[in-house]
Amino acid sequence: MRHRLLPFSCSPAKAGVQGVVKRRSARPPEAPASAWARRSDGQRGFTLVEMLVALSIFAAIAAMGVGLLRSSVDTQDAVQGRLKAMGGINRLRAVMANDLAQALPRATRGPSGEEVPAFVGSATGFAFVHGGASALDAGPRPAVERVGYALVGGEWRRATQPMLDGTALGDGDRLAGEVTGAAIRYRDEAGNWSETWNSGLADRLPRALELRLTRTGRAPLVLLFLTAPTPPPPPGVEVPAP
Repeated sequence: MRHRLLPFSCSPAKAGVQGVVKRRSARPPEAPASAWARRSDGQRGFTLVEMLVALSIFAAIAAMGVGLLRSSVDTQDAVQGRLKAMGGINRLRAVMANDLAQALPRATRGPSGEEVPAFVGSATGFAFVHGGASALDAGPRPAVERVGYALVGGEWRRATQPMLDGTALGDGDRLAGEVTGAAIRYRDEAGNWSETWNSGLADRLPRALELRLTRTGRAPLVLLFLTAPTPPPPPGVEVPAP
């Protein structure tokens, strides 16, 4: 009895092969092996491109770190300079305020015996007698001394006399540097301001003093000070008119 082949039929062997091909084609494609896995044990490491990239990143991080450190150092230097300048201004203010607060209406004698007013001032400097000197200096010195402030060679200086009478003011000490100009005003008991002052025979002291220092590369420094009030004259003593 003959067997007829049905249309589109195939032999078992051929059907088996086709099934295997279909199963293989149904599998997902394998991911390509990584570069590290493809390398043999003797070739594992970094490529030249990877080394260059790593060195570039390291150089960028190092540059940023150096810049940050330099910025921190510059900021610290600026802060230290500012604190030093503020300390100098505070010292200047304290010294002048202490002297002017103890001003005395006492005339003195110069090196040639000439009479020197108790307080004499111009637009760029002034000199006067103040108390409290024995608390600042050791030795057998009187409790009063004559002191002067003036702009000398771009410096605001404070000078004192070795002796109250018969000597001149010394070179003094620097209180502020890089000063290009100084302007001083004096206020009298009536509230009027003037650029000069002379105690005269009445030994009048100014009620207040304004100092304006112009400095290189900085804002002008304006300081105001009060002087010690002039004690009233004894009863029965006439005070000459200014």
